[in-house]
Amino acid sequence: MQKSSFYKYRPSGFVSVSGPDALEFLQGQFSNDLAKMEVGQVVYGLWLNRKGKIVADSFALRQGEERVALLSYFCEGAAIFDRLDAYLIMEDAELEKASEAPLACSVFGDAAQAAACERLGLKLPQLGEFSESEGVVAFWGRRGGVSSLELVGIDTSGSVCIERLDALISESGVESLSCNDLDAFAIEGRVPQIGKGFGESDLPQELGLEVDAVSFRKGCYLGQEVMARLHAMGRVRKGLRVVSIENVDTASGLALPVDLLDEAGKRQGSLRSVAYSKSGGVVGLAVVSSGFSGRSLAAGDLLVELQEREEGR
Repeated sequence: MQKSSFYKYRPSGFVSVSGPDALEFLQGQFSNDLAKMEVGQVVYGLWLNRKGKIVADSFALRQGEERVALLSYFCEGAAIFDRLDAYLIMEDAELEKASEAPLACSVFGDAAQAAACERLGLKLPQLGEFSESEGVVAFWGRRGGVSSLELVGIDTSGSVCIERLDALISESGVESLSCNDLDAFAIEGRVPQIGKGFGESDLPQELGLEVDAVSFRKGCYLGQEVMARLHAMGRVRKGLRVVSIENVDTASGLALPVDLLDEAGKRQGSLRSVAYSKSGGVVGLAVVSSGFSGRSLAAGDLLVELQEREEGR
């Protein structure tokens, strides 16, 4: 059973889209399929450019027939707003960027998740859905190989509720996680944190996001032609790899990203994120050439060991 713990944060991006054409407009921009999304459902996906590279990611929460909230852990609200505003021309839809990032909390562990929902008067949501009460929304996040319940105060009253919950959790003795802990969860779960080491230079397929964040059945959207072409090809030239790093002290001071070089000095990829693992040592996520068959690469003076690929990756 997962240990009860929590992490208090403010998501970098929070944008609301409202109006009669809100969902139709977003469907033509988002990498995942929103066409059949009903009120109370949440879908994770990406905003791409014409070359298929990632501009930002978002959880899309349909709060009403004509209202969708967009939330991102690490991508700035301005980037999401500007990306959408550039293509909002004739549609009857309005964009609103939050003046202040909402207060939020990631809760881990079945007991803590159930207790937090009960305290806030929220229903524990099903996967792909969210619940909402008194300005707080609850949905399942993407923190890696661990189950995280995201509680976000989407207005002033909701932020007050999150503050009170944070105080109660702290007093109960539940472990408060650090930023490093969250990074380690993501690394060990092979989840690239878009906007934090990953994004504008990457294609979704290079980061293993084509399964969860891209629909190959929906109609046209920005970047769709590139997605379809890569899907037909069946593979990309680079892929996401989990790595372990020697020399713990030096690894913590790395200025990321760092080029990864083979024994001949040829660049084979880049190290994008590192964290101390609770199981010991330093782990990281790297984007490495699919043609590289070796087991280790150099990141400056550090030796980086590539872990075995997961089946199908």
